[in-house]
Amino acid sequence: MSNDQKKIVIVDDNNTNLMACKKVLRPFYEVYPVPSAKKMFELLENVIPDLVLLDVDMPDMNGYEAAGMLKKNEAHKGIPFIFLSGRIDPTSEIFGLNMGALDYIHKPFVSELLLKRIKTNLFIIDHQKDLEERSKTIQEICAPLKDIVDILSKATETDDPGAVKDALKKALGASKGLLELVNKSG
Repeated sequence: MSNDQKKIVIVDDNNTNLMACKKVLRPFYEVYPVPSAKKMFELLENVIPDLVLLDVDMPDMNGYEAAGMLKKNEAHKGIPFIFLSGRIDPTSEIFGLNMGALDYIHKPFVSELLLKRIKTNLFIIDHQKDLEERSKTIQEICAPLKDIVDILSKATETDDPGAVKDALKKALGASKGLLELVNKSG
């Protein structure tokens, strides 16, 4: 398996469902099938997945409870999840989506649709992360840019050539630092 494959945890207490899902996903993703939410949390101690497919109706801890625990745990709250459930009523689906699920897929699933929806959601996740990184870079650039504007504004308020020259030197130094930051961010 390639190290750049996305990691997907499948949580389902029904072994037939677990193996069917694993078979569909294995050619495209690094797959971690687990038979319970408890086993998922044990796995999360060592593996941080890109996505969790979470069955709703399971003994001991249902998928909604597991999703709530994911959201409350600081280390796991950013892990995206999709409910994969035999429940087909709109109330269950709306409840799951309101909990923060990216999607709600009905079982029995159609393999091609399952793959497409996972691919689409992972694409969106990757682009959200990219936008967050770009936003951070813009914020990092704005602070020194504001400093340069402040320095130049003060320089325009004085008739002292020495003060103007000092301000221009500071602005030049800050501009060089800003240019390095812009070049580093790509």
